[in-house]
Amino acid sequence: MKLTTEYRCHNCGKMFEAAAYYPNDATPRCPDEEQHDNRVSTEALLEKIKKSMGRFFTIVFTKRSTGEKRTMTCRLGVKKHLKGGARAYDPESMNLMIVWEPRSAMYKSIPTDAIVEAKIAGKVYQVVK
Repeated sequence: MKLTTEYRCHNCGKMFEAAAYYPNDATPRCPDEEQHDNRVSTEALLEKIKKSMGRFFTIVFTKRSTGEKRTMTCRLGVKKHLKGGARAYDPESMNLMIVWEPRSAMYKSIPTDAIVEAKIAGKVYQVVK
C-alpha cells in the first residue's frame, strides 16, 4: 500500500497528490506550475501595461454598464487626436485607464478593477483577485 499526501498549491489553490505527479521529488510542485508565471495582481499588470511603451496590447475586462466581458486591442500614449482642454474628471480616482482604440478611432476608459486578462508582447497575463 502506497501512501500519498494531498497538497494545496499556494498559487492557484488546486489540490493535488504529490506522489501522482512527482514521485521521486522531495518538494511537491503543482501540476499547473508553468501557468503560475502568467497570474499577476491588478497592480502588477498595470505596471506591465505602462512599461509597454505605447505598444499595442489586448485586454479583457468586464464592462461596468452592462456586466459583459469586452475584449479590446488598444495602446497608451496616443496624443494625436486630443481636442484640448482639461478633463472633467480624474481617471485614476475613478479606477479608470484611458487608452486609444484604433478600431473605433476613439479614446476609451477601461475600469482597472474589472480587468480579467491582458496580452502584452505575446504573453497572456491573468489577473488574480
